[in-house]
Amino acid sequence: MESFLNLFKDSASEMKKVSTLSVCGVLMALSIVMRNMAINITADLRITFSFLGIMAIAMLYGPVVCVIANVGVDIIGYVLDGYKARDYNLGLLAVKIVIALIYGICLYKKTTGRSVIVSGIIARIIVVVLCNLVLNSAVLYYCYTNKNFPFMSASEWTAFRIWFTPRLIKNCIMLPVEIIILSVLMPMILQAYKRIFKKASA
Repeated sequence: MESFLNLFKDSASEMKKVSTLSVCGVLMALSIVMRNMAINITADLRITFSFLGIMAIAMLYGPVVCVIANVGVDIIGYVLDGYKARDYNLGLLAVKIVIALIYGICLYKKTTGRSVIVSGIIARIIVVVLCNLVLNSAVLYYCYTNKNFPFMSASEWTAFRIWFTPRLIKNCIMLPVEIIILSVLMPMILQAYKRIFKKASA
C-alpha cells in the first residue's frame, strides 16, 4: 500500500522540475494535434491516436502529472476543434481522469523496454474495456441518447445494442493496431528521454 501511495507522491514531486513542464508541454501539444486530426465516424465515435502522448507522460511522470495533462489536453482540444454542437461534458472529463490514473499507475517507474511494453498493453486493454466501452458508452448514451439508461425496456436495450455495436467493432479492430504502435513507440520514447536527460545531467 505504501509503495502504491508513493507513486502519487513521487509523481507530484515531478511537478517541481522544469524538465517536467517542458516535456509535458511538447507531449500535450502532440496529443492535441492528434486529437484534432481524429477521423470522425459518428458524432459519438472517432479514431484518434492522441492517447500515445498521454501514455508517454504517464510513463515518464506518473499519475498526478498525467491527470493534469489529460484534463488540459481535453479542455484545450475541445476549445480548438470548435466543436460546439454539444456542451463540454463533465462526465466524459471524469472518464479522462480515470484513464490518466490507469496509465500512470501501470506505467510510472517502468525502466526497461520490456516492462514498458507489457505494462502499456495491460493499461491500454483496461482503458479500452473499462473506459471506452463501459464508462464512455454509458455517459454518451445517457447524456445524448436516452436519459432512462440503464433503466430501459427490452426494446430500448435493443436500441442501445444497435448504437453500441459500432463502438465495439471499432475498439476491437483498433486495439491490436494501438498495441503494435505503443509497443514500438513507448520504449523508443523512454530510451530517448534517458539519453537526453542523462547527457543534460552529466
